[in-house]
Parts: sequence; structure tokens; C-alpha cells
Amino acid sequence: MRRSSLSARLITILIAVVVTPVALGVLATGGSPWLFGVFRYAGTGIDLADFAGPILLQAAGIAMLAVVVLTGIWSSAGLIAVGVLSIVPVVLALAPATLLSVYRAPLPREWLDGLSYGVPLLLMPVLGMMGVVLAVVRRRPEPRGAALGAVGVVLAPLLLAGGGWLVLWGVGRGMLFAMQQFRFDIVPEALGATVGGLLLLLAGIGVTRWSPYALLLPAVALIALTVVAVFPSAGLSLFGVLPRESATSLPAVLILGTGVAAAVLYLAFTVALLRVRSRSRAAGDGGMPPSGAYPPPGFGVPPQGAYPAPGGYPAPGGYPAQGAYPAQGG
Repeated sequence: MRRSSLSARLITILIAVVVTPVALGVLATGGSPWLFGVFRYAGTGIDLADFAGPILLQAAGIAMLAVVVLTGIWSSAGLIAVGVLSIVPVVLALAPATLLSVYRAPLPREWLDGLSYGVPLLLMPVLGMMGVVLAVVRRRPEPRGAALGAVGVVLAPLLLAGGGWLVLWGVGRGMLFAMQQFRFDIVPEALGATVGGLLLLLAGIGVTRWSPYALLLPAVALIALTVVAVFPSAGLSLFGVLPRESATSLPAVLILGTGVAAAVLYLAFTVALLRVRSRSRAAGDGGMPPSGAYPPPGFGVPPQGAYPAPGGYPAPGGYPAQGAYPAQGG
């Protein structure tokens, strides 16, 4: 078992709780021009040169989030702290009336729009669960077997896809409906979909304990979906067949860069997970002999009666007999 030092935990917590909100805000700031531009140029094509600035902002936000994930190699505490912070977007999703007070906060409008579209809701709980998985692997780095590894590769994409779908449906039915209709009542079906989706997302990250490569396929799928969303000639026809709630929220969060950000986080987490597992196993192997190397019971213990009797060390032929030493002064 390899545990992080107290200084590593404190530093990673400080980095994570400061960098993560800023990174999400920068991501949303870079994504907002894309969100308006995609629908403005629908069917006419997009000139990527016009979006050089937003692309750089999104890349910076994604890079900062990747750094937060990679701090998990040092300590899991920072990622777990982000999971605790995710209570804020979860509360906003479950109680849309709180959005009114949030929009009065002295923050850039793009940051608040990203919050209402559910960008932090999709990323922050996932980061927290990554920290939990890394903490478990630090204590038990042994692989769980080939069978569970194969199950994880199949199960993780299904759980993440189902969880993301439910969360986005809940966001479209709850927060976005509240902002568009100016009705801030709690919608029970949106609440249930959001909670159920979050649980599935967490479970999808959790199965990486069985298979560290389980997030590679979801990462590729998210990048492909983002390309479809950004280029409307293909995207609008695909998303048009979705339910209204999902058709409202899914393209928006992909265009804001959430899909690419999640894909990069999945890849960074795969690297961190493999590194933590390797270091923890090496630390464990260095502290004790390999299995089967211990001597059998009783090895090295002299047979019964080999120790001398109390008061003397009679060893035939080893010590001279009593009185054989010369007398004092002789």
C-alpha cells in the first residue's frame, strides 16, 4: 500500500478547488461563441479561422482540467475535493429556483450559462469519482482478473452513455426549461433523471477499478459526437430525432466543449490510473518477499533440547571440564 503524504494532499486540494472552477469557466467562455456560431452558420459551413480565439480558450480550459486529473498521481485528495464541490451544480439541477440567485453573482455571463447548461454537473462528480478510484487502487493495486477486466470494458461505455443521457434529459427538462419558460418549480421527473444519471456516471467511472482501459472507447465516441454537433450539416439531422429535452441540451454541451473535455479527462485518468497502480504494486513488492518466499513453519528453529540448560552451557567437547583452567595466579 502506498499512501500520499499530508503535504501532497493539501497541495492537490488547493490546486483542484482553485483550478477546476476557473477551467470550467474558461471552457464555457470559449464555447459560447461556438454555440452561437454553429446555429448562425447552420448549413453554410464554419470558418475555423473565425474561432481561433475560442478554440484557444477551450484548449486552455481542457488543459487545466487534465492537470487536475494528473495530480491524482500524487494524491487523490484534490479530485475528491472537486467531488465535494460538485454539490453546488447538483443542487442547482435539482432546485432550478436557485439559478436566479446564481445569475446575480458577480461572474462572467458565459460562466453562468455553462452552469445552466450543466457543464459542471457532467464533469465535477466524475472528477470526484476518479479520485475515489485512485484512492482504492493505492490501497489495493492488484488486478481484479481478466474476466472483470473484460466486463469493465463493455460496461463502462454503457453506464456512461446511459448516465449522460439521463443527466442531459434532466437538465433540458429542469434548468433549461426553467430559464426559457421562467418557471422555477421542481420537476419530479427531471429530478429523478438527474439523480439516476449521476449514479450511472459514477458507476461508469467506478468500473475502471476492474479495467483501467475502460474509458478509451467512451473518449473516442465523445470526440466523434462533438464533431457531428459542431458541423450542423450532419449534426442537426441526427439530433433532430431526439426528444425535445435532449435535443436542447445535448448539442449545446457538446458545442461548449464538454464532450472533448470529458474525452481528454478520460485519457488523462487512464494514464494516472496506470501510473498509480504501477507505483503502488512496486511499493508493495519492495516491502515484502514475493508469495511463497517465506520459509516453512519452524525453519531455523533449533530442535527441542538444543538450548543449554539454565545456569550453564554444557557442550560436550566445546568447553573444558570444570577445574581444567589454571588456578588464579598459576
